[in-house]
Amino acid sequence: MIDLEETLRIAQLELEEWKSKQIKLEEELSIIEEEERGTLAEIDRVDTQIAYYDSLESDMKKELEPPKLSGMLSSLRKG
Repeated sequence: MIDLEETLRIAQLELEEWKSKQIKLEEELSIIEEEERGTLAEIDRVDTQIAYYDSLESDMKKELEPPKLSGMLSSLRKG
């Protein structure tokens, strides 16, 4: 039969193991959260670039589109 002191010693060792595991997991979580912040910042930069190039593309399409017939006719009527 295991005595009370031995049971308490085993429980104390298990508690120390769990605390050690908790500290390790908290450290890993902190690293992951830092990586996540960096990733989200990079995603924001990419989204900004995408919006810029989408805007640039639509502006270029407007400049390169041939004039529409209705627009040409209305400008001739005004002139």
